[in-house]
Amino acid sequence: MTEQFKATNLDISRAFSKIAEILEIQGENVFRIRAYERAAQMIDGLPEECGDIYNGGGLAALRAIPGIGDDLSNKIEEMLKTGKLKALEELRKKVPEGVVDILSIEGMGPKKTKFVWKKFKVDSVDKLEALVKSGKLSNLRGWGEKSSANIFHAIELSRKMGGRLPIHEVMNIAEKIVDLLKKSKLCENVEIAGSLRRMKDSIGDIDILVTSKKPKAVTDLFTKMTYVSEVISTGPTKSTVLLKSGIEADIRVLDPKQFGAGLYYFTGSKEHHVLTRTIAVKKGITISEYGVYKGTKENKGILLAAKTENDVFRAIGLPYIPPELREARGEIEAAIKDQLPKLVEEEDIKGDLHMHSNISDGDDTILEMVGAVKQKDYEYIAITDHSSSMGMVKGVKKDNIDHYLSLVNEARKKFSTIHILAGSEVDISKDGSLYLPDECLRRLDWVVASVHLNIKMTADEMTKRYLKAIENPFVNVIAHPTSRIVGSRAPFEFDFIKVAEHAKKHNVALEINSSYRLDLNDVHIRQAKEIGVKMVINSDAHTKSGFGLRFGVGQARRGWCEKNDILNCLDWKDFISHIKK
Repeated sequence: MTEQFKATNLDISRAFSKIAEILEIQGENVFRIRAYERAAQMIDGLPEECGDIYNGGGLAALRAIPGIGDDLSNKIEEMLKTGKLKALEELRKKVPEGVVDILSIEGMGPKKTKFVWKKFKVDSVDKLEALVKSGKLSNLRGWGEKSSANIFHAIELSRKMGGRLPIHEVMNIAEKIVDLLKKSKLCENVEIAGSLRRMKDSIGDIDILVTSKKPKAVTDLFTKMTYVSEVISTGPTKSTVLLKSGIEADIRVLDPKQFGAGLYYFTGSKEHHVLTRTIAVKKGITISEYGVYKGTKENKGILLAAKTENDVFRAIGLPYIPPELREARGEIEAAIKDQLPKLVEEEDIKGDLHMHSNISDGDDTILEMVGAVKQKDYEYIAITDHSSSMGMVKGVKKDNIDHYLSLVNEARKKFSTIHILAGSEVDISKDGSLYLPDECLRRLDWVVASVHLNIKMTADEMTKRYLKAIENPFVNVIAHPTSRIVGSRAPFEFDFIKVAEHAKKHNVALEINSSYRLDLNDVHIRQAKEIGVKMVINSDAHTKSGFGLRFGVGQARRGWCEKNDILNCLDWKDFISHIKK
């Protein structure tokens, strides 16, 4: 008999992440902290629920999950059976929840968080804000006015995010709900709508639309899911729940004959709908979640379209507009002129040009990374371990580059069907020079330049830093150019237009870093496209399971990108020809 469990992958992942955060504040061993972080990431990305894995093979099956040994598998079993984790409960007695929340504020690392907690009794983000405003931190060593101002802005960013979560987290939950609904056999159609379907980088809620002959059974299943924390409202055709992740999810059961109209309506955006309704009004038609009518539905107008989205667009007099473009950013005008872009798709990508092995800060060997990414059927990849400038002992440097290149050559011999570039992610110093000398750079096939240190600069200083780095003849791409991380780190400021124009001039690409950074964002991507600078969509994978370009491609589509805008959509021959220009 299949056992019913009291914890989902999301619950387990969050518990392990919370343990890692508390251990950080306590100053525990970094390897122990990293073990919990990796376990959290691994479980969050599993396609199968831990409960199903456990049902299939018990503890042995849990231990077979990469990075999950005896101790962690026992903890997973404990959560599955009890919904709780004793180790986490014990840690929470030592560090208040509000102190852990402070750690999520950009600039508040474990040491600073522990300092304000112990010295000033700050145990919440609100109290941290009050402390910053008081000026008491400004004269302390390691803080200063600039540091205090940065923390204040980071708190504001955190508040703006509100209950929003990064898209990769929300999509993971939403697709598990969709999978549950499909497996139930209660629904004929199941679709994600809202901003999640439009691939926005952060999401406030989940919208799911279904058709079913048994609507009450569907809403009952939805409200009783293990992911649910609270049922907010429930009815025969619509229910709303608060998920354990902290965001709301809605389900609507639609009439099959009106499913296309409902999908269009609930996908949004509101701004896009204002424009299409303006067109409709001029034609004497109305658009609603029930369909497109000549006249109005209430006045028994003639139904023109409702079953599919294509029908809805056709009735309005427009070609189909992909969901990612529905933001009132010129898509209506382009559609009218038949100038909508043919958006890039994940299947168009021919190679991944940013990944790390255990030569620097990755978890796996070069051979293991290549073996994993080979399953993607790419034509080419680049191994791009960090230069040793990021405060790490490991990494690519002058005295080990021969060994590094020999490891890449070993991988080439073993995996002869894929082209493997020997590269490095090289830090850009404060003055714009690179941390690896030219004698090393010229031996590499692919140089990724990026900023990790000294990010608190003026916009003018950062612009000059980038311009000089771009002028280095060995640089191929600028990685994660704004340094943002969706939901946790704000982008730093610089003149993006000037940098993008300079990059185009010097044949240097700009990266769209997937999945959790999503840097560049959709606005910068659109600007880069208009300037004509090439972009690359990379995974920045640090583990064998970290290869994923879906959300980077989603941002590229939101930025109107076509295949010819993305450098790693070129086949191998054209790609190598381009980078050697």
